[in-house]
Amino acid sequence: MTLAVLCEHAPTGEAHPTPYGVSAPLAAQAWGFACAPAYADPRATLHALHERGVTHVWLAENVAALSPLLEVGDWLIPDDYIDGTRGQHYTFFSEQAGGYVQQVPAFDPASRAALLSAAVAVAPRPFRRGVYACVSRDRLETPAEALFWGRAGAHIVGRTLSPFLTLARERQMAVAVLAHIGRMGGEPAAVAVQWGSFTAVLEAAWTQTQPT
Repeated sequence: MTLAVLCEHAPTGEAHPTPYGVSAPLAAQAWGFACAPAYADPRATLHALHERGVTHVWLAENVAALSPLLEVGDWLIPDDYIDGTRGQHYTFFSEQAGGYVQQVPAFDPASRAALLSAAVAVAPRPFRRGVYACVSRDRLETPAEALFWGRAGAHIVGRTLSPFLTLARERQMAVAVLAHIGRMGGEPAAVAVQWGSFTAVLEAAWTQTQPT
């Protein structure tokens, strides 16, 4: 098994040519690859990871809270999502009548369990479930949009999940999210966790997924 972590704070690595263009830079790690998604075609990045034997794709992201139960500094492992993005490449099969992958459960249960167990070491109360609303990467949500997504049932709002989730699942990769609450919805960033803080949880969780 090989892990790829998508995180805007990931170290810089090497980009790779693919049939979908050049991938985002992939930085080799002991457990696989770290990647800052950047603005490369997500299909190129997932294709490059798949070619390198990646079996699990985990997203590590600073997100905004939409629920009054969440506070800045909390950690959450979402169990469902809402895709509020438009106009992206959501499938590798767009020229073959479209692709379809079952989205229930939304995330890999084993990966979620490992991330939750590891998050206990850095957070006094990691949240074991919640709905992640994914919005455009071009800007932060407005206060009105934060209210809208909260009323739609979302607990956090982020900008990385889509379309990486559906593309990864078309390549039969297990997907999960490690979310850190860095701000409240509709407000400027308050506390952004950097790569080093994410890796402590990610490495511990990945160890738990390995066969004994």
